[in-house]
Formats: sequence, structure tokens, C-alpha cells
Amino acid sequence: MALRWGYLGAGGIADIIATDFGHAGLKIQAVATRDMARTNAFADKFNIPNRHPDYAALVADPEVDVIYISTVQTLHRDHALLAIEAGKHVLLEKPFTMNAADAHEIYAAAKRKNVFVMEAMWTRFLPTMVAVFAAIEAGEIGTPHFVYADHSQFLPIERAPRLWNREQGGGAHYDLGIYPMHMAIRTLGFPDSVSGKSIMTDTGVDSATAAVLQYNNGSLALINSCMTMAGTITAAIHGTKGRIEIDPWFFQQTSFSIYDSQHKLIRKYEEKIDGRGMQYQAIHVEECIAKGLTESPILSLAETVKIMEAMEQIHVF
Repeated sequence: MALRWGYLGAGGIADIIATDFGHAGLKIQAVATRDMARTNAFADKFNIPNRHPDYAALVADPEVDVIYISTVQTLHRDHALLAIEAGKHVLLEKPFTMNAADAHEIYAAAKRKNVFVMEAMWTRFLPTMVAVFAAIEAGEIGTPHFVYADHSQFLPIERAPRLWNREQGGGAHYDLGIYPMHMAIRTLGFPDSVSGKSIMTDTGVDSATAAVLQYNNGSLALINSCMTMAGTITAAIHGTKGRIEIDPWFFQQTSFSIYDSQHKLIRKYEEKIDGRGMQYQAIHVEECIAKGLTESPILSLAETVKIMEAMEQIHVF
């Protein structure tokens, strides 16, 4: 039987996710927001039958199997624990939390309640990334030892006020930098040392953060995020036999090129998909739950916790 999803929150990202759910034929059974008018509008748009006046009612709904949480990240801990304690599986928007302690608490609760929990790092499940890592595993660029990833956008306060608001989990590092961090760690593993520097705003959040991830085997990753200047939003993976260059926006479904060590183009990937590609992570969640898993083999909950530890080493929110 297809799983029935409950949406906890219905902001902009939830709208995109719900649209992509439609491409995959996934079932959204229920929704709740802090405002009933907004709940009904979202439910009407996506033909969602169950409409709840609050989050407690949503997680208590017996017709809901898994909760997708898209509220602001400063509330992720509370809302994840609410769903987990109700015995629901959870797909929690990234960044997973704003600190490692909260991530550990969610992990412990998920294990105690024996439910599936995964960070909604949708990039990992896109056909582009499947192809990138298939190429690496096939040895097309040899052994990867260097990663560069940039996520820099021009997002002034009038355009993206939440990013400038500390109480809403703003700042470049956690909101934008989570993508480069995942890229580096998925490619090279967890670093042996981490260092970083941030530029702070007068609102108490970082406008830019750059970091170096170092490995005892000689590998290195350079990652950066910024919300006051537009960057390339590209990524590159250098190996002993060649490199992969991922085009903008590297964390979305996009193209990439593989070059040999003499800079000769070997091949280019340009697959297109329906929608933004948010549906692939949800399909994966359903497959894992059907197998009785409580963690994803592609993005385990344990890995997410360690990533939050690395994020905190670079910049403390």
C-alpha cells in the first residue's frame, strides 16, 4: 500500500515538494499550518483531504504514515520530536537542525521509537548525482582527492528577510552552505580537521562563510556560501585520472562534464527530468520504509548527525 504523507508546514518549499509529489503520484493525505485559511488553501491546491488546525492533530492522524516537515529550521527539533513521539516516520527539511545537540536528540528519539527519519537533502537522490557518483565508482576520474563547491547568491534583506533573521535560522552557512558540505562529505568522507571563517551581519547572522576540510590521506575540500554576492554555484571533483565539473546550480538536476588529466572532454551528462526533482527523495523514503529500514543507505541519520557536527565546527549559530 502506498504511504500517506502529512505535511507539517506549507510554505514555499512545501509547495515545490507537493508539485513534485504530483509528478511521481505520491499521496499527500493531510496538512497543517499555523493558520487554517492557509491550510485550506494549500489543501485545495493539491487536493489534500485531511486538514488539521494544529501540528499535534496532524501527527495524531491515523491516516498519516510519514510526516514531511518544512517549517523554519529553528523549529525543526521540536516538530521532528513531535512527529517521532507520535510514532510517525519523518522527512525533515535541511538543514536538519541548527546545532549538533538537537540532531543527536532527534537521532536518539528515532531509535527509541523505531521510526524512519531522514534529512530532506534532495540533491543526493537526483539522477544527476546518481550519475556523478556512478562515474566516480566506475573509476572514470581515478581516486577523488579534491572537492570545490560554491553556493553564493545575491539575497538582500528585502528579497529574503528570513535569511537575515537570526530567530528564523538565517545566515549563509546553514541555509546555503549545507549543500556544499554534503557535496564534500559525500565525495571524500568525513574530514580529519575542519576550519572556517565567517563574515557577520549586524543582524547577528553570517553573510558569508568559507571552510577547508582536510584529510590525513592528502585530500582537501574547499566550500563556501554567501548571501550578499552571486557566485558560480558550481562544484568540481578532481581525481587522479581526471575531473568532474558540475554546472550551475550544482545541487539541482543539471549537467556535468568529465575531463581526463589532459583537460580533454570525455563525455557530458545532460539528462532532463520532470519538475525540480524533489520527488526522488520521497520515493526513496517510501522504498526504505517498505523494507523496514529506519535509516537510509544513501543518507543515514547517523551521517546527518555527523554533518551537523562538522557544520558546527565551522560556524556556531
